[in-house]
Amino acid sequence: MAPIIAPPTLILSTLLACSGGGDDSGAVDTGGDDPAGVEVLSLDTRDGVTLQADLYAGAGGAPAVLLLHMNPSGGWSRVDWPGDFLQRLVDQGFWVLALDRRGAGASGGVAEDAYQGEKGRYDVEAAAILLDGRGAGDLLVVAASNGTTSMVDYAVWAGGEGLPEPVGLGFLTGGSYTENQTAMEDLPAVPAFFTYSTAERAWSVDQEPLDPGSWSFREYEDGAHGTHMFEAVDDFGADIEAELLAITGG
Repeated sequence: MAPIIAPPTLILSTLLACSGGGDDSGAVDTGGDDPAGVEVLSLDTRDGVTLQADLYAGAGGAPAVLLLHMNPSGGWSRVDWPGDFLQRLVDQGFWVLALDRRGAGASGGVAEDAYQGEKGRYDVEAAAILLDGRGAGDLLVVAASNGTTSMVDYAVWAGGEGLPEPVGLGFLTGGSYTENQTAMEDLPAVPAFFTYSTAERAWSVDQEPLDPGSWSFREYEDGAHGTHMFEAVDDFGADIEAELLAITGG
């Protein structure tokens, strides 16, 4: 349905190949095979947690999309991003990094630390430095459910640390958990898009007064939570692709 409207050490060993949580129950249909050319990477955060991620490399200087999955405490991981959605981004020339947040999938660490306290931003930091070091260009972050918590924490913190700053943000069902540590009022004035179902519209709509003039809001009457939206809404991946291209001018 159409919408209603000190740095971390990187381990570059490449393998071939809400009580603050959010309602993330269930599983996502991955929607086809993942794109070819994936590199499975390990990277260390500044507090010594080893994370794992799937990297689809683009051309030097091309924009990068970092994907942050839903609640690690609910068993979510990087494999929950649909393959056909990943292929869309790869076809557009984006670098794509799908990260297992701490406590999820093949990553170490404690799941609750991904969204409670300062450590979740270290996951994003490690991914951002990896992409920058590999030659990717502008950083965009797309986060689902309480992945938005780490995204916002990092976006507000990065500039003061001299870290790569996101030029665009995607909120796939933000909520009160998004602001566990950091208020949306503190967010830099960068382009952002918000997707949400009518049933979960309240928090996203409440952000509209903060819009610096570069935010968009997509409400789906028959939508679902976070990455469940890929199942509930036809061509949801195309909507996210369009939002990212609008930010990058692609």
